[in-house]
Amino acid sequence: MKGRALVLGSVAWLMVLAGACGPDTLEERDALESAATAESGYDFYPDSHYIICTSASSCPWAGENFEAYAEGSLVGCASDSSQRAHFEVTSGCLSANQAGTSHRGWTTTHHFRALSRKYVDGKKVGWKTAAPSYRALIDNWHAGAPEWAGLHVFARYQTEDDLYVASYRKDGLITIKKKLGGVYTTLAQKDLSTPATGTWHTVKFSVSGDTLQFFVNGVLQLTARDTSLTWGTAGMRTDFMDVYLDDWKLE
Repeated sequence: MKGRALVLGSVAWLMVLAGACGPDTLEERDALESAATAESGYDFYPDSHYIICTSASSCPWAGENFEAYAEGSLVGCASDSSQRAHFEVTSGCLSANQAGTSHRGWTTTHHFRALSRKYVDGKKVGWKTAAPSYRALIDNWHAGAPEWAGLHVFARYQTEDDLYVASYRKDGLITIKKKLGGVYTTLAQKDLSTPATGTWHTVKFSVSGDTLQFFVNGVLQLTARDTSLTWGTAGMRTDFMDVYLDDWKLE
């Protein structure tokens, strides 16, 4: 994140944009930050044109269960990232497909990625505290799928080079990693088992303060601590698989 985050009411925000004098001291700026956060539940970050929410409940995001889409219809593609107001496909394509009695998301893309998207006062939202999750049923692995392929959950995603990601991988490893400046660092990992095909898996990545927790099928599997990233959006990624997706949420 560039520079120090400034938290401003609407008048002070316009003053900053106009180049007028703002608070003179760090103490005054901190007082503004505390007052604005307490009142609104979110902060302004003028250098990135983001609003940063203190929790998912302060800026609730519309989840996705794919029931609103017609069978076989296109839900989103990276070639038209503005197609949906509440999320953005940034790699590959997603369609609606019947699985059982319900519609699900469906992708066969080698690298599928989608990010949650919400705007407040015309600015994109990033969350400080959130727990993104989704369910996935792997129909099959693509030929030659690498060991690191799998089900991934993003939190505090600022750019494709700056993010936290929790993964349930083809080789059975579950991991929590950070990516800063395009460089991955493993914060925690352990062996679980290869994600089975033909069955639903739920992956959930909770971030609060410096604590990062990864749940697989409702069981806490990994905990890590890191302070590198304090806000960002959430998202999902799958690699080298045909997969159904459902119940994408942000708590």
